Amino acid sequence: MGIADRAYIRDNNRGSGGFGPGVGGPLRLSGLSVITWLIIINIAVFVVDLMLPTVSILDGIAVDQRASQQQIDRAVPLNVEPPSPPEPGKSWQVPLIDPTTNQQVGAKLYRTWHALNGFGHFSLAKGFLALEVWRVVTYQFLHANVSHLFFNMFGLFMFGGMVEQFLGKKKFLSFYLLCGISGGLLYLIIVGLVAVGVPLPGTLAATTIYTPLIGASGAVFGVIIACAKISPNQSVYLLLLPIPLKLKWLAYGYVALAAYNLISGGSNAGGDAAHIGGAIAGYFYIRNTHLLRGFLDFGIGPAPKKVGGVHPRPAGGPPTRLERKADKILDKVHSQGMQSLTEREKKILNKSARSGGRS
Repeated sequence: MGIADRAYIRDNNRGSGGFGPGVGGPLRLSGLSVITWLIIINIAVFVVDLMLPTVSILDGIAVDQRASQQQIDRAVPLNVEPPSPPEPGKSWQVPLIDPTTNQQVGAKLYRTWHALNGFGHFSLAKGFLALEVWRVVTYQFLHANVSHLFFNMFGLFMFGGMVEQFLGKKKFLSFYLLCGISGGLLYLIIVGLVAVGVPLPGTLAATTIYTPLIGASGAVFGVIIACAKISPNQSVYLLLLPIPLKLKWLAYGYVALAAYNLISGGSNAGGDAAHIGGAIAGYFYIRNTHLLRGFLDFGIGPAPKKVGGVHPRPAGGPPTRLERKADKILDKVHSQGMQSLTEREKKILNKSARSGGRS
């Protein structure tokens, strides 16, 4: 198997931006990595959203199943003011009253939001039933508070560079977005199960079709799982404990914790559903990188020579000398990590990527 088959390091000098384990070099303002742009965009969206006024958005209308259709048709909303001071993310109701019987027959369900969170969050009601499908992407760039933003961007900063260098810019962005989309879809499935009456544990049982989902953690979990495939035996250190740990155990430990919280119904079980969905997508796509081809067909990074960015070796042909060299170097990356490579070995990988493994 040559470097073209492994889809490894399309452009070592332009794809890193100085982020993540195994990725060296200073951060440059020109030719910023996708990781850098993602962090800039997430922070910018968060700051701008804090500066915008809060808005109250209608989630939907709940009706009393005992009320007749005539009562529902003639019902009028009470004149209720939004809560003050507004608490972003909190829901509130406007009762619907039948003026003939003076009985409440339903309620309009509102939620107070910072504006971008309000129009970009994902839920079953908004993202699926209302066909506002863009939300499965926009929710990935929204965060509830500073700590939520910090930990997601820290994870992307630490682990994203390795995956971007492995896939190249365009494929990495496709990978990142697909992991986030998969996280949203698994969340949608679980909320849908609750909506049709399937008993689920803990806080999952309290979710409704209006329960919102925001955050980049589904995509970040996919990135971490990808690192466990690219360089499983690379040593990393936990943030609070200076204990070396193999990257694969750190990644799978994160997923195991999210799975436990999901099954046990932890305080953020809905978010953990997105984590698991992103991790599943990351596990799949890092092993099937050819499926990322063409997902984003616009100019990120250098123009490909053919579909996929390299000229594949003819099927059944023997490996070339350059391919054999590249294979040995890739095996070294797999066992020792990117930081173990010499400059000469990096040049061989780049040469093989540019030539499609032919020599």
